[in-house]
Amino acid sequence: MHAVTRKLARISTVLLFTAAVAGCDIAVDGHGGLDFGLAAGKASDQWTRTYQVPAGGRLELINVNGRITAEASEGTAVEVSAARTAKATTDEAAKALLDRIEMREEVGAERVRVEVRAPRISGPSGHEFTWTVRVPRGVSVDLRTVNGGVRVANLEGDVRLRSTNGGIKGTGLLATSVDASVTNGGVEIELAKAISTGTYQMEAVNGGVSVHLPGDSRADIAGRCVNGGITTQDLTLEMVGEQNRRRLDATLNGGGAKVSLETVNGGVTIRRTGTVVN
Repeated sequence: MHAVTRKLARISTVLLFTAAVAGCDIAVDGHGGLDFGLAAGKASDQWTRTYQVPAGGRLELINVNGRITAEASEGTAVEVSAARTAKATTDEAAKALLDRIEMREEVGAERVRVEVRAPRISGPSGHEFTWTVRVPRGVSVDLRTVNGGVRVANLEGDVRLRSTNGGIKGTGLLATSVDASVTNGGVEIELAKAISTGTYQMEAVNGGVSVHLPGDSRADIAGRCVNGGITTQDLTLEMVGEQNRRRLDATLNGGGAKVSLETVNGGVTIRRTGTVVN
């Protein structure tokens, strides 16, 4: 358990340092939003791209301030759109800031990477980019933000999600693997298809972690928490070894896929997909 604590603490330190460098005078509220203080000027625009990424390919999106929302599409192209907003002391200063933010694109045959590169800023100014992404089925994703949450739905392929301030939620996932980590916020992952292979790892520092599994899944499940408890609901688990309120090792239907849930300050919940939460 000490190894888990140290690992999550390192994640927290690195991501919070990134947040500090990205925007000097931006305050983060409890929902991952931004407070630009005395910034009265504002500028906004829409940044949109379309990329051809084959099944088995990968989309990487690295944001700084703002939420990322991604859902599966029936098309053949990845569609990426950012509602970009900058604030400063005047409209002109906000527009100048928006123009200085670099939208770095790396496009290959099977991998696309989009990264927001913001300049160092000072005074009552800052920016927020809210992303909407549509992903063809079978394309893997790596979605990261600092101040803001990540929401995904119905995705296939490998799913990697990162956030510092803001929760992570995945619904209806058909993913072959999930790796979700957050510092301040919770992680909730719902799998829509029974799993028997692959790795499904969820971590939080300050927040709860939960997974919804179809009842006919085959999985080896490990739950760990430092300050909180572990709850299971509507799944027939076979316990392995010693158990307590902060540690669980179990198999579901004989074992298979590796499912790991870890948190420092928060609870762990493991329930069957479709269970009504009271």
